[in-house]
Amino acid sequence: MTTNQQRHWLAIIGSLALALSQSSATFADVIAPQATVVERRLANGDSELRVVDTKGKELPPVTLNLSAHHRPATSADDPLMTKWRSWRYGGFVCFNDNQFVGSEHSRNKDPQLFNPTKLDIAGWAKTMKNAGMNYAVLTTRHTSGFLLWDSATTEFDVASSPCKTDIAGKFVKECRRHGIAPGFYYCLWGGQKWMPHPNARAIILAQLHELATRYGEIPYFWIDMFRWGPADLTPQELYDLLKNINPNTVVILNQHIQDGSKIVYSPTDVLNGEVHLPPESGHEPFRMVDGKRYYLPFEFEPVSQRIAKGTTTPWGRIGAWFTARDSQPIPAAQLFDWIRQAYARGANNTLLSLSADYTGSMRADDIRQLEELGNLLRDAGLLRVK
Repeated sequence: MTTNQQRHWLAIIGSLALALSQSSATFADVIAPQATVVERRLANGDSELRVVDTKGKELPPVTLNLSAHHRPATSADDPLMTKWRSWRYGGFVCFNDNQFVGSEHSRNKDPQLFNPTKLDIAGWAKTMKNAGMNYAVLTTRHTSGFLLWDSATTEFDVASSPCKTDIAGKFVKECRRHGIAPGFYYCLWGGQKWMPHPNARAIILAQLHELATRYGEIPYFWIDMFRWGPADLTPQELYDLLKNINPNTVVILNQHIQDGSKIVYSPTDVLNGEVHLPPESGHEPFRMVDGKRYYLPFEFEPVSQRIAKGTTTPWGRIGAWFTARDSQPIPAAQLFDWIRQAYARGANNTLLSLSADYTGSMRADDIRQLEELGNLLRDAGLLRVK
């Protein structure tokens, strides 16, 4: 690096540090301490990231390919979407610091709170396999910002908690051991609606780059809450970031709680119904976006547990994603009927929420529920691709 380049980077880092120090305590109180993450946008449309970790060590620069653009499939015969449909049924593993806060939307700030004393990721994977699941998605970063891997961008992660296990890495390993395709969920933030932060874009890009490059090819990325993200990050940039790292990954941008009729964010490879069935008339997978026709299959995302008051289900506002101390499994027969309706209306895949409790192990009643549900789905022939 030339002297002028060094001065350039030092000036950027200094400006960023000043901006952070002058901002409100809103974000600083949520995730601290943080590394210094600087993005330099290049003339060709790519970006270069530099990270100085919380101990002052500067990591090697990373170039992000944001200039090569991608679009979703245009045919149902697209090999990537054919593979995604072959998964058919999966587990949405909702495990983060929510189990310790007792809330679906954690605002925790202390990594010491995360302390699963009987962490059994191998047990999660075994249960999912026995239940007939072929893919699984882990909530690597949920609403508090706590990360289930050791990130260079922050100390608000497992490495700074009593539990030192790289949960994301162990999850991938155990899923692969059981023939389950592993996926990562990531909740966005940094805009005015959730955890405002002047440098959210660069940190998000750095964290997703870590997830997409650290554990081999990740076949599925499930991105949530784009409306919470920073205004200077577009869906196309995020989609391109992940596709340019691995063209064989499927990327979904959660379209929120609706029946898949609306396309809220594009590009996305999949449309979804978060606790919502497809329309009674059936899901329409071929959609026009910006004058071009795309093939966008449907993923149904039901919840498997109930609490006193939660999200909408056919049985009222009782659904819960995360295992709470007072949550109970919804009877398998009821879940079976719900999922049966989804497939009948054109859902291609079902991603069922499930989780361990605060100990890190799955409760016996939840395991029994999932095994019973799997048997019902198998006996009905619903786990076979139509």
